[in-house]
Amino acid sequence: MTESEIIFNEFFDFIDKLVPFSSDEKDTFRRKISIKKYKKGEIIIQQGLKSNYLFYIHKGIIRYFLDNETIKNKTYNFRCEGKTLTAYSTYNYYDGFKSKLSVECLEECTLVTIPVDTLQYVVENFDYGDRLGRYLAEIHVLELVDIILDRDCKSIMERYEDLDKKFPNINQRVSQHYIASYLGTTPVHLSRLKKNRKISS
Repeated sequence: MTESEIIFNEFFDFIDKLVPFSSDEKDTFRRKISIKKYKKGEIIIQQGLKSNYLFYIHKGIIRYFLDNETIKNKTYNFRCEGKTLTAYSTYNYYDGFKSKLSVECLEECTLVTIPVDTLQYVVENFDYGDRLGRYLAEIHVLELVDIILDRDCKSIMERYEDLDKKFPNINQRVSQHYIASYLGTTPVHLSRLKKNRKISS
């Protein structure tokens, strides 16, 4: 089995958990998507620009971040293997959809790339296509709600410990600078909190 076949099989295993597409529908879907590899540090989605793809992560870890005159390189979320990623967009009548955040590869990444037009075709023409579109949107919305609630209801150390459950080995894969930014603190303060927790344990 080739690498591409392995990746597409994994992708459709993910789809099977959400909706029951037929073999013919999967074959049609397969012909409309592709696999692309990205280098560490490469920007997949650029804030302020249109993003015409949804992605499924076969390998690697990414971060959502914002960098402008007011907010400097702030990390808002991570995503890794087995998850989808898309732009968090706003709509303007004249410019259409534009991403509010950028997405950066923190490792070499292998992604299944799904054009928005293909997803729209699936939604409109497959028996359970509308359900797939709804489920994919719900996954991202519910995750955002969890992030917001966690920031208000959990301590920095509780959220730090949750990260490793959500993203296995993230502390070995991602710079502490980015993790601290996500938690809303500094690397120095985070290091001090971890040290104090070890002592108290």
